[in-house]
This record gives sequence, structure tokens and C-alpha cells, in this order.
Amino acid sequence: MRMIKKSIVVATALFFSMTMIQTNVDAASKKLKVNTVYDTTTKIKGKTKKKYLVKVKIGEKIYKKKASKKGNFTITIPKQKAGKKLTVKAYRKKNKKWKLYTTKTIKVKNKKNNVKKYPGKEDAIDLDQVKKDLATGKEISKGETALGKGHYYYLMNFGGLKGDALIGYVNDYIDIDTDGEYVTMKAINGATLYYTVAGASEKPMTQLEEPTFDSEQLKPGQKVVFYCGDFNKNGRMGDLYLKVKAYKNGKLIAVSYNCHYMIRLIALH
Repeated sequence: MRMIKKSIVVATALFFSMTMIQTNVDAASKKLKVNTVYDTTTKIKGKTKKKYLVKVKIGEKIYKKKASKKGNFTITIPKQKAGKKLTVKAYRKKNKKWKLYTTKTIKVKNKKNNVKKYPGKEDAIDLDQVKKDLATGKEISKGETALGKGHYYYLMNFGGLKGDALIGYVNDYIDIDTDGEYVTMKAINGATLYYTVAGASEKPMTQLEEPTFDSEQLKPGQKVVFYCGDFNKNGRMGDLYLKVKAYKNGKLIAVSYNCHYMIRLIALH
């Protein structure tokens, strides 16, 4: 008799243990993803299960939105202070009533403290990614817009010219000066430059050969001068395309694919 009772107790304990494990697994598998919320955010975005109702309570007000067929949701809210905690709740409909599905607490972050830092001046450039971005033909601007040295660029296909690019701290290593007739390029700050050049009338930027270690090169401190008049074909008046890659300590650190225009003289009668 005692053995029977003991078996019942063990079986009961095992049943409840398995039930608790299953409950925990179910809770862990519940789907509610909320994107990072900053002190500048006015729209909370995320994903849950399709058609579920999502609510955010801020003070006495409740902001809510029903998820799309794919489970995506966007809820418009007022800007919140950094450090504040927000509770996001998802509800599912059962027997024509909304029942709580799961809850997620998020903390509002300071946008200034989460600004993505630019790479260092001598960090290697991911050339494979550059090629993929150039191939899209879309204008991309992720870097800074200020001119001069000390600024990081990730610009490509800009100004309607496919195949052009400025990547890295270009002005810190590739010194290019033009007066509308001559283009002077110099390798500075210890960089070695490899380049290819062609007239704009000869081939488009996208077809100009990529600089390689077999291309023309400038060692640190060296310079080269191009006369725009030498690139005068088919009425393009000397415009030239110049592709340059800068290397330092064996790493690709700057890329400049650019068009240099010759100044046209207008005859007055």
C-alpha cells in the first residue's frame, strides 16, 4: 500500500514538473519584438503575431494599434525622456474578447549616446560591400557632408553619376586640386595611391578599370598632373574620370571615384 502511495506522489510531482516546463517554454516562445525606443522616437515599431492588438500605456493614456497580416505594428506616441520604462502588451482575441497574450518592458534610450561612430582613419574598407552598393546604382550617403580633412565619407552614385564614390577619410590621404585646366593629385600622410584615368568621352565611370596593384601608382609624397586638354574627345572638352584607391600598412583605407570637369570658356561677341 505504501509503495502505491509513493508511486502516486512521484507521478503527481512529475506531472506538475512537466506542466511547469511546458508553461515556461510556451512563455519563452511568445512573439513580441519591439524596436529600440529613443528619446527622439515618435513611433514605436515592432512585430508580434498577425492581427494581434498591441497597447502602450503612458501616464493615463493608452496608445494602441492592431498588427498587420504579417504581424508588424507601428504606434504613434509622444517623445519620452531617456531612462523611462514603457510597458508594451500584446492581446489576442478569444471568444470575441481581447485576452492578454504577452508583455514586454522597454527602456527609452538617449539618442546622443547611441549615435553610430564612424570608422577610424586607418580602418580597412570592406571592398566587397562597396562593390555591392555601387552595383545597386542607388545614391547612398552614410558619411559626413562637411568638406576638408578629418571627415569620413560613404557616398556613392551621387549627383546622378553612377559609379562615383568617396569612401573613408578621402581628403586625408588623396589630395586632389584642380583649376579647371589641370588636375593635380598627390599621395599624402603616408598613403600609396593606385589609380586609373580616362576621358569621360571614352567610357562611362562604371566601365573604367578598377585600380589594382598593377595600375599606375603614387608613393607617399609623390604627385601627378593631368592636363584636361588631353582628354578632349567627341566634344566633351577634356572632362576626365579618375579612380583612386589609397593603401597604408597593407590596408585599403580610402576610395575616390570622381569626375573632374574642365572649365569651358565662353566666347563673347
